[in-house]
This record gives sequence, C-alpha cells and structure tokens, in this order.
Amino acid sequence: MNWIDDNVAVGNWMDAFRVGALRREGIDLIIDARTLFHRNWRNFHHYPDVKRVRRAGNMLVSLAELDAKVLVRCRHGRDRTPFLAMLYVSKRYNKTVKEAYEMVKEKRPQTVLHWEWVEMLEK
Repeated sequence: MNWIDDNVAVGNWMDAFRVGALRREGIDLIIDARTLFHRNWRNFHHYPDVKRVRRAGNMLVSLAELDAKVLVRCRHGRDRTPFLAMLYVSKRYNKTVKEAYEMVKEKRPQTVLHWEWVEMLEK
C-alpha cells in the first residue's frame, strides 16, 4: 500500500485483506477499481468505463474533503488503481494529467499508465 496523499492510498488485492494494517492506517473505505473497467476477453485488456471512472474520481475528491481515508485497489495495483489515483490527483490539486501521473508514479513506482485511457477521458 502506498499513500498518494493524506487521504488516498493505492494497493493491490492483498492489501484489502490485511485488516490489522487497514486499522493501523486508519482506512475508512476500500474501492475496488476493477468494478470501473471493462474487460476485452479476446486480448484480456482492460479499458475504463469513462462515466464510472469520472464519478469515482469525483467521489474520491469529496471523500478527501471529508477527511476520509480511502484505499483504492485492484488485482495488482499497477494500472487501474494508479489510473484512478491520477484522476483524483488531477481533480483535487488542479494538476495536468502528466503532473498527476508523475506524482502517482513517484509514490507508487510500479505504476504503468495507459495513455489511451487518458485519451478516452479527454473525449
């Protein structure tokens, strides 16, 4: 689990099961980013449900304003989860997508960004 800021952490599926760590970190809520993506069964690639990802990004900003501590997770925590965290950072701190990506990548080095997903959000 890696904290992006004081309110949002990103992690993988195992992080959601470490109840003791969740308590120690003060996690109030867990969001499973997998629910915000579609899966192409031919090539096993994921792509965002743009409407739901935008809504989740706005929700994360609102929860942070309430000082809630949220863990965003998916299976590996490498692309879907950091993508949602990047959207959150962009919205909350009024950063460009590139600046938000750099911030998330610094906090979670294993981050892999899919620029085609960013392009989908910009349409």
